[in-house]
Amino acid sequence: MKRRDFLLAASGVAGGTAATASAAAQETTTSGGGNQSGGNGTTGGNQTGGNGTSGNNSSGNQSEGGGGGGGGPTKTVKVVDNAFEPQEISVTPGTTVKWVWEGNGHNIVVQNQPSGSNWQGTEGGESKLYDSGHTHEHTFEATGSYEYYCAPHKALGMTGTISVGSGGGGGGGGGEEEADPEEMGVAFQAHYVGIATILMMIVSLIYTFFFLKYGESAHTSGGGQ
Repeated sequence: MKRRDFLLAASGVAGGTAATASAAAQETTTSGGGNQSGGNGTTGGNQTGGNGTSGNNSSGNQSEGGGGGGGGPTKTVKVVDNAFEPQEISVTPGTTVKWVWEGNGHNIVVQNQPSGSNWQGTEGGESKLYDSGHTHEHTFEATGSYEYYCAPHKALGMTGTISVGSGGGGGGGGGEEEADPEEMGVAFQAHYVGIATILMMIVSLIYTFFFLKYGESAHTSGGGQ
């Protein structure tokens, strides 16, 4: 086999492989964008429907809101037997923290908070207790440290801390979820690029093997010899 013929054949295989991978990646990216739009539209509809229906109120569960409110992020703290979970959280200003009772006979009493803040804890002070199904929420604007406790279980270590600052956002809770890259087509496109790269490497190795093993034979015709 002539070297020229082999080069033409190898180039055709490599070009076809690259073109196929590129077309597949482009198609995946386009379809991924459509999925993203459709997914966001569906999610938006679900959120609107969920907000419009007051699940707690319709089921008879009590709820109370703190100051502030609005469209900032939300963190969830569970009120279980003798503990707040998580006990310590860090958030950014404008974050709403929502406490959800999963145990009976608990309340929230504010021990310390920054100057200018207006968090009052649960209604009724230390004497008023709430049971499973109750919720309390407050939007934190003033930066600093907030300390609180459950009056009947403070001696058992049922205390909590909220740190509000520009670098907050950790400490668990029910924050907003990030978009899955695979739903946007990014991961699939990366797979196609990787596959194309591997195929190109294989073609190059095969070409190198045949070239070094056979090369131009002394008996091949052409070239005026």
